[in-house]
Amino acid sequence: MVQSKSLTGWFKLARIGVHLGEGFVLGTASGALFFPHKPFQQPVVKFWHRRLCQILGVTIKVTGRADKRPALWVSNHVSWLDIPVIGAHFPVHFLSKAEVEAWPVVGRLAKAGGTLYIKRGSGDSKAVAKQMAEHLQVGRSVLFFPEGTTTDGTGLKRFFHHLFHAACVTGSDIQPVVLRYTDKQGNLHTVAPFIGDDEFGEHLFKVIQEQHIHVELKILPRVSVYGKDERSLAKELQAMMAAALQE
Repeated sequence: MVQSKSLTGWFKLARIGVHLGEGFVLGTASGALFFPHKPFQQPVVKFWHRRLCQILGVTIKVTGRADKRPALWVSNHVSWLDIPVIGAHFPVHFLSKAEVEAWPVVGRLAKAGGTLYIKRGSGDSKAVAKQMAEHLQVGRSVLFFPEGTTTDGTGLKRFFHHLFHAACVTGSDIQPVVLRYTDKQGNLHTVAPFIGDDEFGEHLFKVIQEQHIHVELKILPRVSVYGKDERSLAKELQAMMAAALQE
């Protein structure tokens, strides 16, 4: 049984390698490798994310409906899996630190997929918010994780309010979503969370050996920024998302 599970894991790992290669082919054909962030590339990006989830054996159930207008998206953060799970369904641009762009293979594919690389100064959150606002102003939906770190999925950590400033200065609505990973019995999944001292390679191999990872992606009502500042928005969104997560 253990040997069979290990063989399945190695087979999935090989398929992921092929899928990364396919990403470069699709990125070249769509032009995303050379000039990303074009609206016509979104179906290709969603297909690639969806296919990755299928290879990993991750099934997704989406509840609620999202408005198609651009918005600042926020989500709880459980795992690196959050990105392909959300990206498989919605045309959002994920926020990432600029260092990721230099990573072999992954950095180039992430950029082709629309990831926004933000240069972070020492505590310069206002500058980051300004760069996010520039993307919102040209009609790109941007998603960030306001907890700033991952959790085990049982609850939320305190939201950092500074990046909500991007929505305040542009008047963009905020689109909250919550993710819940479960096992075959419907309990919170113990392997999917990427927390603590986990190494990515080790965690990836644990994930691909799992037989059942189900994710519920819940779309919550949009929140208007009218008459609010970033601190009040952070508190409102945290309360809303915490309540939805406990449901």
